Amino acid sequence: MRSSSGEAAQHKFLIIGLPRSGTTYLMTLLNAHARISCEGEHYNPYAVIQDDHDSSHEAVVGRDSDPVGHMEQFFAQPQAVGVTHAGFKFMIGHNVRVLQQLEQMPDVTLIYVWRENRLAQVSSLMRAARDQKWAETGKQARKKHDPNLKIEANPRQISHRWHEYATFDHLFRGWLAARPNPRFTVEYREMFRPGFKEKICAQLGVEVDPAMESPLVKQNPNTIADRFAEPGPIRYYFKKIGYGGWLDDEL
Repeated sequence: MRSSSGEAAQHKFLIIGLPRSGTTYLMTLLNAHARISCEGEHYNPYAVIQDDHDSSHEAVVGRDSDPVGHMEQFFAQPQAVGVTHAGFKFMIGHNVRVLQQLEQMPDVTLIYVWRENRLAQVSSLMRAARDQKWAETGKQARKKHDPNLKIEANPRQISHRWHEYATFDHLFRGWLAARPNPRFTVEYREMFRPGFKEKICAQLGVEVDPAMESPLVKQNPNTIADRFAEPGPIRYYFKKIGYGGWLDDEL
């Protein structure tokens, strides 16, 4: 945890997206920058996730009784010496009152993260929910009991989830387009291409920090079809409906 300097950050931002879109990777990447403080899911239904993970009754009910005040307090809090940008991760669907309040906060930069490959996104969601591992460092990944355990799923289960997520993203884009806030969109694959650190730092108005590295590793096979215990029906279905490209390597 960084020690406080007694001053609030000059620049406010939020990372916004759906689960398994890459928001946690981006959060840890930005938080590794000396001038940026980026915290976790402050509005997770089960905990207030800052530097730590507070699932106490006091923390969750206190936040939910005044969600707007919680956000205002976050942006007003003193930051460490040298930190000029402060933000956190806000998942689409976590708190509608916060979303409504953002309509009155045009100074907050909105970083919208999405994932074009819905099969990759949903399979990642299914595995994370099954294993209760939502993010992993390299060290944690090496300790996995069975890293080759495949996902049990059928095409209809996947279709249910991916249409749901695609709809959320579609509706959110309309909300975002109407905002006067500084904003930019990041697709999952962009974060792993050369030059991404330079690009996002330029958009935030900071220089690149050589220490910027995320400790997280990819949790699933890059070839999406390889994630499933029975890929045959899934391969047939997605090729039939015109999304066969989602079965191949994502990165």
